[in-house]
Amino acid sequence: MDDLYRSELMEVYKDPTYKGNLTYPSIVLDKTNTFCGDHVHLSLLIEKGVIKDAKFDGEMCFVSIIGADFLLEEIIGKNIEDAKKIDQEKVLKLINLNLTTSRIACATLTLKALQEALDKYEK
Repeated sequence: MDDLYRSELMEVYKDPTYKGNLTYPSIVLDKTNTFCGDHVHLSLLIEKGVIKDAKFDGEMCFVSIIGADFLLEEIIGKNIEDAKKIDQEKVLKLINLNLTTSRIACATLTLKALQEALDKYEK
């Protein structure tokens, strides 16, 4: 991985764009990674089937924060059906890091929360 990309990831980690909480979310979901104890609080604003805004918060490692921020960048503006199509492979491509199996669980923590939140929202 080149130094420029590492520098960009460090900036995302230090000041993630989508970290925080929404004032009036349509749905919220909390998820914990049983491997390492990372915890994400995901809030989504959905209007007419489109994800208008999304935020995450919680106690998370470097990889979890990078995965969350990149994923939320990807889903904002997408309709629910398109967001549900995002899978582990897509998230790993977005963050572009060589990860061990346990770190993949960190990278996809917010994806798992998103999938559960969208299923819960649709019910």
